[in-house]
Amino acid sequence: MPSWNIHIAEAERLLERGGAVARTVRDANAFLFGNLVPDIMVGYMVPGIGKPIPYRSTHFAAPAFIPKPREREFWDTYVVPQAALLSDEDRSCALVRPMSIVEEREAIDRIHFPQRFEGQQDASAVERDRCESASAPRPERTLFDYLLGTWAHLVADNLWNTRVNEFLDAHGGKPSEQFRIKKQGDFDGFGKMLPIVSIPRETPALLQAAAEFPQYPIAREHVHDAIVVAHEIVRTNGAPDHAPYQLLTEDFFETTFAEVLDTTDRALEERL
Repeated sequence: MPSWNIHIAEAERLLERGGAVARTVRDANAFLFGNLVPDIMVGYMVPGIGKPIPYRSTHFAAPAFIPKPREREFWDTYVVPQAALLSDEDRSCALVRPMSIVEEREAIDRIHFPQRFEGQQDASAVERDRCESASAPRPERTLFDYLLGTWAHLVADNLWNTRVNEFLDAHGGKPSEQFRIKKQGDFDGFGKMLPIVSIPRETPALLQAAAEFPQYPIAREHVHDAIVVAHEIVRTNGAPDHAPYQLLTEDFFETTFAEVLDTTDRALEERL
């Protein structure tokens, strides 16, 4: 149910806030992409998926009007075995960053308006090169962070859907097509106001992790198309306001968004 701008915002905040996720993740690019993974092969967000995989399979969810992904089942099945393959070296390697729309715009400006940057060094490029040349994560580490991002997506979907169900029960509503339209409109309005800048980069390491994703492989072309969609979402996000909510409330979104971050960090801290 949360749109990709919400999932991207959650990934960014988790990496920024200094909690368990920020202390654990080394390949932030893979973690960010993982936060999109469960929706890619479903076929709605990414064009050209010739053989879609049902939501109930990609999200570990029983069929329901508002399904609740079984994030713990994904964790036990995929995250735990991969975590066992990590070494102390993996836990101290350099951070791999995703692309930033801010850096991309600056790079374009440097070409078209070089006079603005005379005497200035491209600090973001220098820092990125320094980090990634220092100690690139091993494939096992990148795949772990990819899986961790996928798990974080399922945690978020579970919590958002649970809170929507509770809101519905508390206000005497019931699932219906009209409810679905209002709910999705509210989520769209909330998501488009979130400031986000991060876009996954199509690196060899990310492509390898996608191909080795143990739940189902994701082909190179689908990785590419998913990144194109994510780029457009980030590029066009950041609306100054939204239309009045039709079903949910400002407090609902602010409280649940914060709860998703706290729950993800706390679960990771307790389980690892």
